Amino acid sequence: MTTPRTLPGTAGATQVAGASILFVTDPICSHCWAMEPAWRRFLYHYGEHVEVTHLYGGLLPGWEGFRDSAGIREPADIPPHWDEVAERYGQPIDPSVWHTDPLASSYPPSVAMHAVRAIAPEREEDYLRRIRQALFLEARNIARRDVLVACARDIGLDVARFEAAFDAPESEAAFAADRAQMRALGLRGFPTLVVTGPAAEEPWVMRGSQPFFRLERALESVLGEKPPAREVSVEAVLEAYGSGTTREFAEVLGLDAEATEAALREAGAKGRPLGGSHLWSRTEEHGR
Repeated sequence: MTTPRTLPGTAGATQVAGASILFVTDPICSHCWAMEPAWRRFLYHYGEHVEVTHLYGGLLPGWEGFRDSAGIREPADIPPHWDEVAERYGQPIDPSVWHTDPLASSYPPSVAMHAVRAIAPEREEDYLRRIRQALFLEARNIARRDVLVACARDIGLDVARFEAAFDAPESEAAFAADRAQMRALGLRGFPTLVVTGPAAEEPWVMRGSQPFFRLERALESVLGEKPPAREVSVEAVLEAYGSGTTREFAEVLGLDAEATEAALREAGAKGRPLGGSHLWSRTEEHGR
């Protein structure tokens, strides 16, 4: 299923049938989280010109016999890797969950994503964002049912409907279909983006965390022209994002961290310390 992807605060915006992006991801993928500043900036400017389908590929089936390309074999291997990702990209991460309550698998949150798609497809991205914040900034085990339910409640979903959809065999089957599609397309690694559009003879396949300029270049290539960018102001970005890290706001505002935080405070945003940085929003409630 392909559904338009809009940022919080842009619901109801006209969606232009233009580019399509297949985004291969996993809720616990640190490089996907690291790409959020560039991805949110891209969607802030061009979200009306793309349709995004998330394909949940199943990064961590379980720990028995597991080994990935980074040499990770057990939970204790992940904190140093996440520290490296956070340092490289500047997107904050708290890896302490792997010491205190390590995730057994990324399959439960992936099934939960399909549960949300089944009951409220327009909230899929909101829920993905919420569980990622719970994992990467709040060090919560999003493989646990109670955490997944709490995150559904946080974004205003009907918890009873969410739990019923989470337990339904259709959600597990949909996740299995994602993994099968990923194999059939020969896609490996997270994130991977496949970008297509009317001016593209071949799709753009981008592997790994992408900077904004490459996302913009891919869109221009598949559309044949670059759509006009949206005006940037602290107030407009706060309205669109709902909440975000210092790094995410700095990316779209084009400011350094200190200037970004000063501008957010001046605009009345509230910041709370998380993951060694700050999560900013207009209120102190959970970000969407």
